[in-house]
Amino acid sequence: MIVFFDVNTIWRRKFGDALKRRVDDVSLIAPFSGTPSVPDQNGEIIPVRLIRGWAGILAWLAMPRLLHRVRGMVGFPRETSSAIVVTTPHYLRLVQRAAPHTKIVYYCSDDYRSYAGWNAARMAKAEATICRMAALSIFVSEALRQRAILEYRLDPAKTWVSPNATEPRFAQPCDQPFTLAGLPGPVFGTAGIFNRRIDFTFLEAIAADEQVGTLVLVGPIEAELEGDPALERLRTLSKVRFTGAQPHSEMPQWMAAFDVAVIPYAATEFNRFCSPMRLYDHLAIGQPIIATLHCDQITQRDDVLTGEVQTVPDLVARALTALCKGRVPHLETWDDRIDALQKSPVAGALFPQ
Repeated sequence: MIVFFDVNTIWRRKFGDALKRRVDDVSLIAPFSGTPSVPDQNGEIIPVRLIRGWAGILAWLAMPRLLHRVRGMVGFPRETSSAIVVTTPHYLRLVQRAAPHTKIVYYCSDDYRSYAGWNAARMAKAEATICRMAALSIFVSEALRQRAILEYRLDPAKTWVSPNATEPRFAQPCDQPFTLAGLPGPVFGTAGIFNRRIDFTFLEAIAADEQVGTLVLVGPIEAELEGDPALERLRTLSKVRFTGAQPHSEMPQWMAAFDVAVIPYAATEFNRFCSPMRLYDHLAIGQPIIATLHCDQITQRDDVLTGEVQTVPDLVARALTALCKGRVPHLETWDDRIDALQKSPVAGALFPQ
């Protein structure tokens, strides 16, 4: 039996769903306070109501109760053959209670030190403790893994890298949204949340390039960016189209409408350590991708064109040359990630086929 705490983000839900498809007897837990935030139409998720602050200052109180309640709900046995997967440092108290009876797996899906309001020093200390108690620590990027090995003094043999991934629907043909029909081409585009993680100067340079017909920005703009000079300059350019937030279910159509995909990450610690789901979505679609140099996982790939603002004209030219050769879809799914875990000498015993 595997109990997975928690599926309260899209990326952890995708990993958890794949784990449930590929491994027998997996329970996906979604703690909440107030109204449940995780949609579950098929009854695959186990919601557990907790006190407010359960993932913050009251974690010391909430985590033992969560473990007790889940054991009662799913019949979680006190056996060494079972495993608990935890996904953030907030689960430290739960891990400390469960570790004497159960194998622990830590699934690190982000650089939690960079989360606003999460107290970087406290996150690092709790994460280090969990990793040292875990039978296996899984990181979504090699950069996160290497930092943990160095700073927490982990045994590399008890670590694994499992990047984020995509869904098969991104590789399937689809109609483009009506609002993008007839735009001057070639269409360059980026999708996601527009915040301080985005290099708007890089986007400006793309929009200014004469080879670019239209630059489409799909996603919401965070309020903190209002008044940002680079964003305001983009808004004045006739080549640039802002679509606003779009339903997650429709993202394949929007992203497939781009002739060339753009991943314009700014130089932040969070971006350096991240594993961008959008990267794998665009690879599945198969269009050329250009990106900045500020995500280690992106710069390690030879199928993405990367550079600084000064190199944008060259990146655009190379992307358009690649576009002339047609799309080359490359699919890396969440199920592929679980299969790799199951076949690895490090994790295979914890995630049996």
